[in-house]
Order: sequence, then structure tokens, then C-alpha cells
Amino acid sequence: MEVVPFNKPHFTGREFLYVREALSNGHVSGNGPFTQRCHEMLRERYGYKHCLLTSSCTDALEMCALLLDLQPGDEVIAPSFTFVSTANAFALHGEKIVFADSCADHPNIDPQSIAERITPRTRAIVVMHYGGVACDMDAIL
Repeated sequence: MEVVPFNKPHFTGREFLYVREALSNGHVSGNGPFTQRCHEMLRERYGYKHCLLTSSCTDALEMCALLLDLQPGDEVIAPSFTFVSTANAFALHGEKIVFADSCADHPNIDPQSIAERITPRTRAIVVMHYGGVACDMDAIL
């Protein structure tokens, strides 16, 4: 059995060159040339019209909470097994977090548990794909 290393980065051999380039042009974070290269690659490879990279999943979730225009008291169903920022991104704006259970055989959110928690006040469902294993999106959708 082959063991897949946990959190071992993949190197291509150009990393030092790219770090030096980023340092020399003064864009080590944010909307610099490497971000633009990523946007271009995503548009070309997948046909996206617009791309927006965020520095973390937390930032992306907080942006989602704002873009969904949720109101205090609206319900957001979230997985019970996740990092705190998953729920916090929505709770910060006054939404009510309703936790759904994990599946019996892995930590991903259980589609049946989601279905049991949907009410007329449900405005969003947050899914997190745990450990590289996708949630059962067909059942969730």
C-alpha cells in the first residue's frame, strides 16, 4: 500500500524564481501579477468570465455571507464538523446557524440531516468537503 504524505507541498523547481520575482516587484500578496496570472489561467482553462481569488476559505465564506444579502434571523444550515469560521462567517451578521450532522461513515455533512433542518427561514446551506472527499452534492442539490 502506498502512503500519501499529509501536507507535503509539491514543488516544480521554479518556486525560488517566483518568490524572487514577487519580492522584486513588491507584490507579495493581494492583486499582483501572480494573482492576474491565476485569473488568466482560470479564464482560459475553464471559460470563467470573472475570477476572484481570496486569501483563505474564511475570507471566501465571509464574502459569500455578504453577497447573499442575508438578514439577521435568517437560517443558515452548516456542518457540525468543520472549522469555526464556517459558521462564524454567517453568525457575524446575525444569521441563525443550524447545524446538520455528519454522515455515519465519514465527517461530511449528511444530506438527510440537511433535509430535516430546512424551514421557511432557511436561506443558505454551507457544505464543506472534508479531507479531499466531496460531499454527496447530487443528494444535497
